[in-house]
Amino acid sequence: MNFMEQFKNTNLSLPKLPVHYIETIRSENGQVMPDHLQCTSKQPFGTGPVYKTGITSYRVLAEGEGVKTVYEMSIKEPQGMEEYFPGDTIGILTQNLPSDVHFMLSRLHLVEIADCVYEVKLAKPVKKKNPEIPAYIPKYITPRRLLSDCIDFRVTPRKITLQVLANYTSDPCEKRLLEILASKEGATFYNEFILKNEMTFPHLLKILSSCRPSLAMLIEHFPRLQARPYSIANFNKNGHIRIVFAMLNDGRLGITTTMMENKLLNAARYDRYLYMYLRQIKPAFQYREQDLDKNIIMIGPGTGISPYMSFLEFRKRAKQQSTKKDKFGKTVLLTSCRHRDKNNLFDDEVQQYLQEGVIDQVYNAYSRDSESRYKFVQDIIEDKKEQLIKLLLEDNTKLYLCGEGRTMLPRIQDTISTCLSKIKGIPKVEADALLAEYRKTGRYLYYSMIRY
Repeated sequence: MNFMEQFKNTNLSLPKLPVHYIETIRSENGQVMPDHLQCTSKQPFGTGPVYKTGITSYRVLAEGEGVKTVYEMSIKEPQGMEEYFPGDTIGILTQNLPSDVHFMLSRLHLVEIADCVYEVKLAKPVKKKNPEIPAYIPKYITPRRLLSDCIDFRVTPRKITLQVLANYTSDPCEKRLLEILASKEGATFYNEFILKNEMTFPHLLKILSSCRPSLAMLIEHFPRLQARPYSIANFNKNGHIRIVFAMLNDGRLGITTTMMENKLLNAARYDRYLYMYLRQIKPAFQYREQDLDKNIIMIGPGTGISPYMSFLEFRKRAKQQSTKKDKFGKTVLLTSCRHRDKNNLFDDEVQQYLQEGVIDQVYNAYSRDSESRYKFVQDIIEDKKEQLIKLLLEDNTKLYLCGEGRTMLPRIQDTISTCLSKIKGIPKVEADALLAEYRKTGRYLYYSMIRY
């Protein structure tokens, strides 16, 4: 290998190995809980316990050639669940794909003991200062359930993890490769080989045939399998919670979306239960009673429209119960999809809200329709910049932006800032600072959705 020749005579500067502090011991009497292994642990951004609930119904919102399949799913609202508001999200405890779990079990030679019970304990003698078993790891596990429910093994390994893995690798060349990647001298190689290729741990295991880490090592060095957040898309509180999710269509499989699709379409093989909890982020991406008299600009490309359906349902109810003295602010919705007739999510509901006066203006962009005036939300913002920026600059206005946060939302925010700069006649840097101030004061709320 070229890399071996390149580093043949190089002395490597390696990070200090962390102290080993966990062990797993075979247990004859331990009982592994039948529910999701993380259901009793505190969840990130959680406001209360994890609830086991069921899927009550679903419908397909979009499907077909050239578009992502999008599902709307109704979940039974758990008894005793905390109060939620328009814009809030639930976290759904996820599981790694069964095929990935099987690969890991097979590759680590754990298939024969995959369902045997192990107790997770602190290793003795304890050499680590204030050691703790991660809160999301229960006392009793099986290798299969640990890999399925608790450990995110699809992450890109950090350098220190690679250095630890070298100690579990018997082949000298493979061990040297891991040490080079973990070293200071191999920084460029790490960037090119690991980061640029988006290399995950399973990818590495396909290359490193002699690497065989222990269960304890996985617990110590791999992160928690995080719950996935989904916006609540209703506010009628009639016993169910509505969420929307889109399947990936780029050759990848999202672990949570695939899990939920399997539950919807393969009832004979998969149960219809979910483990969920109410999430709350700060600043809260919410539309509440004190916001009814405010102007709101809602921007949500694709499934980013879903939280606004709860906004509009809440606003409709408030209007129905209002008196002549009650004042309501203006509402503008900007959304986008690929095709008007294939994946224009919630169009019938939005048009009904428009007819009823619940919402004042709706603008749509269709990126794959040749006759569409607007291809992207940014085109709408640019074309309507005088109207939108004038509204945004009013003291009584709140801006909401929701969608895919890696590339889409930053581009939309940059367009808003550019238009703000043009209309106010100020440098772009000052417009950026003004938007940042709006975020700080709660006039601009930004929610980045996770797509897997």
